[in-house]
Amino acid sequence: MKREFVTSSVEETGRIAKALALSLNGGETILAYGDLGAGKTAFCKCLGKALGVKGTINSPTFNLVKVYQGERFVLYHVDAYRLEGKEGNLTDIGLDEIVGDKAYVVYVEWPEFLPALKQAHPLIDIRFDILDDERRRITIDDHR
Repeated sequence: MKREFVTSSVEETGRIAKALALSLNGGETILAYGDLGAGKTAFCKCLGKALGVKGTINSPTFNLVKVYQGERFVLYHVDAYRLEGKEGNLTDIGLDEIVGDKAYVVYVEWPEFLPALKQAHPLIDIRFDILDDERRRITIDDHR
């Protein structure tokens, strides 16, 4: 199922992320596509908060993966940007045993640099488009 939203604030983005969080059953891999500054990390922060993550969620750009304990699931936040031009695979960053496991939700920014993730199931694609300085279009394509 494909849904499209236009947001102009973090609060609106948070409501979308919360609705998605409430629909999760564990094991989902969420692939977040979009340019720099399009809202991928902001969405993950909102998603994590909705999942009950305590503390600060920030971009794992230099670590590649950050792990957060939520109330129902462990959230794996992956930033694959630094894998551009490399033959990165799921085993290299410790995701081979995590993807699809119902104890986890995996959120991946720049998934185009980890093409093996397109085979993950259940899979949710999210596209973030910058419309102007304030507005973003968020398109959620839920393949569950």
